[in-house]
Amino acid sequence: MKQLYDEALKNPSDASANGQLGMFLHAYNFDAEAAVCYRRAHMLAPSAFDWVYYLGLAQGGYGEFAEATATLRQALHQNPKYLPAQLRLGEYLLASGKWQEAAQFYETMIATHPDRAEAYYGLGRVKAVRNDLNGAADLFRKACNLFANFGSAHYGLAQVYKRLGKMDLALEQIALYEKSGTLAPDLPDELLDHVRALSTNTDDQLSSGLKLAKEGRLEEAAGVLEEALEKNPRFSEAHIKLIGIYGQLRQPLKAEEHFQAAVHLEPRNPESYFNRGLVLASQEEFAEAESSFRKVLEINPQYLGARLNLGSMLEAQGKLSDAMAEYRKVLDQNPEDAQAQFGLGRILVNQEDYKAGIEHLLKSINVGDENNQPTYLYALGAAYARSGDTVNAQRYLHLAREKAVALGQSQLVESIDTDLRALATPGSQN
Repeated sequence: MKQLYDEALKNPSDASANGQLGMFLHAYNFDAEAAVCYRRAHMLAPSAFDWVYYLGLAQGGYGEFAEATATLRQALHQNPKYLPAQLRLGEYLLASGKWQEAAQFYETMIATHPDRAEAYYGLGRVKAVRNDLNGAADLFRKACNLFANFGSAHYGLAQVYKRLGKMDLALEQIALYEKSGTLAPDLPDELLDHVRALSTNTDDQLSSGLKLAKEGRLEEAAGVLEEALEKNPRFSEAHIKLIGIYGQLRQPLKAEEHFQAAVHLEPRNPESYFNRGLVLASQEEFAEAESSFRKVLEINPQYLGARLNLGSMLEAQGKLSDAMAEYRKVLDQNPEDAQAQFGLGRILVNQEDYKAGIEHLLKSINVGDENNQPTYLYALGAAYARSGDTVNAQRYLHLAREKAVALGQSQLVESIDTDLRALATPGSQN
């Protein structure tokens, strides 16, 4: 970066020198600073499409959507056929709340680019805001037909179906949204790729760090990601991952340091709050963890992992009716969620509602959650024992023991053996 800065300082009237510095800053998420360089480059070379396009992107990057909209209109006046600029303009019109302009823009996009799912999705958002729910549903469906894994379109369609009272269809779309996540139609953007290429090294370090973490080499993973942050302190993804890594390393102060940095850079990224919730839960700070998981759900109500953990935190605090409500919300969206079935079943058994509790525990063992299978089977066996059904109690405890031995879960094996010995003692089931 110093070389680029020195070059721009040495040649203040050189559009390329200023623009190149802006691209480097842009690559590392210094959007406001990049915009200053791009603006100067645009002033020096007003006919160059690159600098005015980059300026619009940088302005949008730090939330100045009205300015970004005006800038991209300038860019498209110079190069009206550059599709990435067109679609970005539509996004910024929506972000600015300029619904009428956005509607006109996307209607034109659909007429000129009937194969672009983003155009139907954008117009669908406008119609949803205007309460034209059937029109919005039709457009969201068209977007999904053009790109089957369009996560945002599935989510938008689910919300419209909810408002129309079509809950079965809404649940189908939520399941598709959970499967698709943030996937969106691919759109090659040659100019933006030039910017992204400048941050390739830190992206490689992120991949390397995550691979090390997955292998359990947590200290090495932390070191790699810290190195990436030395190059780019605004690399929010590295901060977010380090929250969880330092949590596993039992270094909560370091985890909190990276949490604060992450939310400063991206205040609405749910993963930051989710990872922090896990760290707090591991320290048995259940009330604070509850707050973090609630923040995740405020940002993204469909984040099932956060809702499941919220249920666990409420259960840990003895707020059993609230915990059961959260587990049921998870099961409304995903009836096959083994952990939610297990959590709900366990509470019901402890409340001596054995029939309902056992029904949920039986469902928990029918899902391919191998590592937790011994625990689920153990809980089911214990539930049968408490209900007085010794035959099924022994059956499931033996199954639990067999799987726990296979997975090397020695402490669980000891607990199961204790219960089996108790069941073998006459009158113990009473």
